Order: sequence, then structure tokens, then C-alpha cells
Amino acid sequence: MNIKLLILSMVFIPIIFGGVAFIIKDKKIINMSLIIISIFELVSSLYLLINPELYEGLIITVDWFAGIGINFEVNGFGILQAVVTSFVWIGATVFSVEYLDNKPKNTVRYYSFFAVVFGSTIGIFLASDLLTLFIFFELMSLLSYPLVVHNQDDKAINAGYSYLAFSIIGGLVMLMGIFILNSIIGTLEISKIAQACASLQVSPLLLTAGFMIFIGFAIKSGIFPLHGWLSKTYKASPAPISAILSSILSKTGIYGVIIVTFKIFQHNTTWAMFILALGLLTMLVGAFFAFISTNLKETLAYSSMSQIGFITVGVAMTQLLGDHGTIAAYGTVLHMINHTFIKLVLFIIAGIVFKNTNSLDFNVIKGFGKRKPLIKAYFSIAALSLMGIPLFSGFISKTLLHESIVEKIWMFESYSINSSLLQLSEMIFLLAGGFTVAYMIKVFVVLFVDQPLEKIKNIKNVLFSFKTKVVLGLTSLFILIMGLLPHMVMENIAKTSTQFLGVHELETTVNYFSLANIKGALISISIGLIIYFVIGRCTIISKTHGYINFYNKNISIENMIYRPIIMVILPNVFGFISRIFDIVVDLFVYLFNKIFVRDSRIPKSFTQGKHVLVNETDIEKKVSITKSLEYSLLLFGIGFMVIMIYLLAVN
Repeated sequence: MNIKLLILSMVFIPIIFGGVAFIIKDKKIINMSLIIISIFELVSSLYLLINPELYEGLIITVDWFAGIGINFEVNGFGILQAVVTSFVWIGATVFSVEYLDNKPKNTVRYYSFFAVVFGSTIGIFLASDLLTLFIFFELMSLLSYPLVVHNQDDKAINAGYSYLAFSIIGGLVMLMGIFILNSIIGTLEISKIAQACASLQVSPLLLTAGFMIFIGFAIKSGIFPLHGWLSKTYKASPAPISAILSSILSKTGIYGVIIVTFKIFQHNTTWAMFILALGLLTMLVGAFFAFISTNLKETLAYSSMSQIGFITVGVAMTQLLGDHGTIAAYGTVLHMINHTFIKLVLFIIAGIVFKNTNSLDFNVIKGFGKRKPLIKAYFSIAALSLMGIPLFSGFISKTLLHESIVEKIWMFESYSINSSLLQLSEMIFLLAGGFTVAYMIKVFVVLFVDQPLEKIKNIKNVLFSFKTKVVLGLTSLFILIMGLLPHMVMENIAKTSTQFLGVHELETTVNYFSLANIKGALISISIGLIIYFVIGRCTIISKTHGYINFYNKNISIENMIYRPIIMVILPNVFGFISRIFDIVVDLFVYLFNKIFVRDSRIPKSFTQGKHVLVNETDIEKKVSITKSLEYSLLLFGIGFMVIMIYLLAVN
């Protein structure tokens, strides 16, 4: 088999099909073709995963792409993510059929961009260098925008603006960091970055480059405080898109965070502590907002943010433990896999709920799952795994992450600041786990315990296709198998990533179901029960108003910080600077005319640049234009062209 052709096919077949879809136009043919392509991707990536000797040391170059060339190289961690990505795309494509069947408008456009984003995501995980990774990362980010705004209502357009703004700003910052890094170490090859950076001391310039690259990836992950786009984007997107945003696209950001942490800042304890702090904040803030939310998809969105925090903590602990970081590395990889499968199940169920009730509000959908045992079983398996209940896959990965913190605490023989910080980290870890238990109990009670409204009672035949049942069944079965057979299944999965993560294989046998390991889970479960039954039932549930969210959503990082900076402060600051330059030039022209031409008239340009009042009707016209999809796509196209032109110009 020609491995080069296989790898290039995995990246470019979905991208090419995205263009072909507009020609085919038949939705059934497009959907079936995309399912076949996804199965091909799954089989191909599995083949590469179990045959690493076929691609070891192989670099594939495409000289003509984007005028600068791109390079691919397979590593164990990347190809594992490609396997998971392919599986999720099969599930999301299958569910898209029934989710979109009563919304036929723009379905061809949906599948077209859906396919291109798929190929771009595979390209990220197979990229050999940071520039190639950046190209596909931006393709994925920008071309997923039409998917986010697919519904084209006000909420979708507003969410799309946030998503696009964060993506473009993050991409440009990342690009600057990549070029600075290249100027320092002379290479962007991912496999060579660690060695090149190891020979240098951490200079302010290297720190700047690494931090800028990190910003771009952290935005896509939804790491605090760069999560402003996350909740409303997940809420506004169609359920299959929310599933891939949570399950896969967030993992591309984590992939980048791993590269920055393990390659650029290898053995940098200060950076690892910084990442640990962000991870802890992300897991706790996300879990808290998931608990107080009264919208199903918003709850799952903040839950995704929280679980990304757990994964980020694993990244930090792998770095902090150094030669002993295998447990943390295994926990990181496995929690990425677990979260992917769990959120595929939960977001599909959220889509089923919305499709049948046309709502995601807890006060409307409560009791939806009563007398629906199949949905209840699928939800319970995913929820119990997310909560870290023993015998489910989430328990295994969370146990490894928790034990990595405990092991680092044990490494300090006496009391110190670092020891106390890690003890605090363990407390936050267990508290966030408790909030996870609390918000999943809350969602379970809403869907399967609460008494439904009359219109929910009348829903007897749930629109729930056989293909979707198969997807949910297979995913749930895999969650169970991983949890019941951790040594046979989960450890062998994690083992594929050890070389990329720079750790050795697990040398000792971990007794996952020992009393010491179960103790950590029991602590989080106990905290969760207290939070829900003692605190939650008094604060988030009202006898008169039902489920309430006491938090003022207008008070957010986006509204309080990012929007004022981007829309008020920066335009005024740079506008003032531009006006100063404008006046200086005009003054020069005026003085030149007065001295040499004897013309003392003041140029009209002195009066330009001032605010001019416009008719209110004109304002309304402008507002209506900026809410249209065409305007949004125009912004997307301009941003994309600027990035690509800059890429070509600086090469």
C-alpha cells in the first residue's frame, strides 16, 4: 500500500468532496457519500494506528499547496485523534440526516462545509510542522463558521460573530508567534522543536512566541478566560455541530496546547504551573456555570469547558512530574478520548430532545425522558462516565489525573509553597468533580424524574432513527468496555501516544479499583450529592418559577472586557493615533503652502474625521445588513483572504 497516497487521501478527499457536494446537490447522495468517506477515514487511521512501522520517519510534502507548501508526518497521538475524529464524524453525519430533515434549507451548504472541516481537522492531526498545522487550523476555524450560523436566526448570527472574532484574532496572534518562533530556533517541524528549544534558555522572545501560539490554541479549547464564545456558540449551533465542536474541535486546541507545553517549554516548571492554574480555573468555572444553567445545551457547553480543564491539568502534571509523568500523560490522553465519546452521546440526545420539543429550556423539556428506557440508558452510561463513577471509562482517566497530583505532593518531603499549592489543586480537582456529579444529577432529574408538562406528555413517538440508535449504542458500549477493561483497552490506547508526549510506557500495574483510588471518586460523589441536594435544591429550583438561573448573563468576560476592548478602546485609541498622523500631514502641507506658495487657506481635510450625525433610517438599514448571513460570510471571506495573503507575502 502507498502510505503517502493514503495519508494525502485522508486529508484531501473530504476537502475536495466539500466542493463536489455543491454540484451533486442531492442531499441523500451527499449524506451517504460523506458517511462512506468517514468510514474510509476511520479504517485508514485504524490501519495506520496499528501499523506504526509503516510511517515511522516518513514526511510527505505537497509543494504547490497555498504557494508555500505543506508537510505531513504521522505520530501516534495525532493518528489516535484521527481515529476518534472519524468515528465522531460518522455519528454526527448519521444524526444530521434526521436533525435536518424538517429544515431542508441550505442543507447542501451544511454538508459541504461539514466535509471540508472534517478534512481540515484530519490535516491538523497529521501536520508535520506548525505552519501546516496553522493553515489547516484556520481552515477548520473559519469554514466551521457557516455551520455555527446555519440556523440563521439572531442567536446564531450573534454567536457566529463571537466565534468568528475569537477565531480570527486567535489565528493572527498565533501566526505572529509562529513566525517569531521560527526566527529564534530556525525550524517549525514539530518533531524538532523540543530539541531546538532545549538548547536555548527561555528568553523573553521565546516566551512571547510560545505564549502567542498558546493563545490561539487556548481560544479553540475554551480555556479560561478565553471561553467567551463557547456557551452561546454551542447553544446556537445545530446539535450535530455542537457535538463536533465539543468532541473534536476543542481537542485540536488541546493538541496545540500539548505542543506548546511539551515541545517549546519542555521542563519549564513555571510554564507548567501557569497551565495548571488555568486548568484548575477552567474546570471549576465551567462546572459552576454548568450547574446553574437552565438550558440543556448550555449545560453541556460549560461541562465541555470544565472537562477541558481536567485535560489541561493533565498536561500540566505530565510536565511537572517529568520522568514520572506517565500516569498524568495516560490520564490526559484517555480523558480526551472519554470526553469525546461522552459528549457525542449527550449532544445527540440534546438534539433528539430539541427536535421533539423545539426547546432546550429545563422548565419546558422536564420529564421528556419518562417511559423512554433506551434514551435513559444511553444518557445514564454517558453521565455516569462523566461523573467518574467506578466501572465506567471516566473513572479510569479521572483516577489517573487525580493520582498524578497526589504523586507530585508525595514527592515533596516537607512542607513548602509548592506542596501547599498542589494540595489546593487536589481540593479544587475534587470540588470540580463534585460539581460534575451535581450538574449531571440535575440534568438526569430534569429529563427522567420531573413531571412533564402536558405537551411533553403528548409526545409518545420519539423521532429517533435506527441509525442514530446504532451510533448511540456503539458509543455507549465502547464507554462501558473501556471502563470494565482498563488494562486491556484503555492502557493500550494511551500507549500509542507515549513517544509524542515524551514519556515511557506505564511500568507498574495500576489497581484502579483499590480502596485508595475509589476513595477519590467517593469524595467527589459525596461533594456532588451535597451540592445538589443541600445547596442546589434551595437555590436553583423555585416552587413558583421552576428552574432558575440567578446569574446575570450580561455580566460576562466577553461583554465586560473583550467587547469594550475590541469595539470601543482599540478603535478610539488607534483612531486617535490615526487622527494625530492625519493632522501632522495636513499641518505639513499647510506650512509648506504658506511658506513657499503663499497660500494661507486652511485645508478642508482639517475638518474631516469628525463624527457626523446620520439619519436614523440609515442606521436601521445598516443594522439589518449586518445581521444578514451574506454580511457574515463576507467578513469571513475578508478575514480568510487577509490571512492567506499575509502568509504568502511573508514567505
